[in-house]
Amino acid sequence: MEVYSDPRTATGDPRFCYSSRPMALFAKDSPPPPQPRPMPRPGEPQPVFEGTFFGPNVVVEGNVTGSEPVLIEGTVKGTIRLTGDLRVGTKARIEAKVHAKNVMVEGKLTGDVTADDRVELVAGCTVDGNIKAPKIIVAEGARFRGSVDMGSAKPTLHDAASVLKKG
Repeated sequence: MEVYSDPRTATGDPRFCYSSRPMALFAKDSPPPPQPRPMPRPGEPQPVFEGTFFGPNVVVEGNVTGSEPVLIEGTVKGTIRLTGDLRVGTKARIEAKVHAKNVMVEGKLTGDVTADDRVELVAGCTVDGNIKAPKIIVAEGARFRGSVDMGSAKPTLHDAASVLKKG
């Protein structure tokens, strides 16, 4: 039974117009309607980042904390402490003490950086501060001034066991 809003096309009470044909909405042989998708603009890069984004016009003075990936293209002055990854974009200007799971620097960062897993300095970036991480990648063309400590940022079970044996 199909419901019509035009009383001229159906029989019965004009408030409830019915037809004996099955509704297209519930018919098993009709394909689902196509889902609309926004069209990308020509030459525009496709978004690949999922997490929190600080745009180039955003200025943060204070503490940034969180548990999801963060991409910063703006300015941050203070501290950044994340359990997720941090990406310092090409337009970013960071003056902060940084701690995150992984840190990728493409812009300018002034301050000490600690990563639980890895720090990556991309060609064209500038880092002025000390880095502590188990893995460090420095691309040709990256500028870095400071010291590097490749000891584990977090104590491991092996470290804890050796302390217990000594004590």
